[in-house]
Amino acid sequence: MRLKDIKIYPCFRETPPSEEKMARKRQYLEESGAFQSSVIVNGENYLIDGFTSYLLAMECGLTEMPVLHGKRQIIKARHVLDGKLYAWELPPHLTDQVFVGDRVLVHTQRGVRCVTVAAVEEWTPQEGAGPLRNVIRRKI
Repeated sequence: MRLKDIKIYPCFRETPPSEEKMARKRQYLEESGAFQSSVIVNGENYLIDGFTSYLLAMECGLTEMPVLHGKRQIIKARHVLDGKLYAWELPPHLTDQVFVGDRVLVHTQRGVRCVTVAAVEEWTPQEGAGPLRNVIRRKI
């Protein structure tokens, strides 16, 4: 895909990776000849993962690079019926595998807990939102 066709969410541009992280990624690229992580874009060509690889490709003067097409999903879920909604990110292997009403195990500030899914949404970056904790697995 042409790099100029990849769209970048403002939150990525506003919070660039640290120079230490970029240095590690540069070193990996120099030693292996490959990017350490893949660039993943959604259906609208917005970058959803692999920002450092994208930046390194731009830095190296590349005009094209291989990308993967995918999506990131989040769930909104409750600990108790009619309780407050919280959000967690689904890992890639659970994308499109979790549905409203499912019970899933999640990481919380108080350890691993079971919650009931109230909504499944495509991830979009939100201003001021920090990283989300992850869903561990779907309960059967």
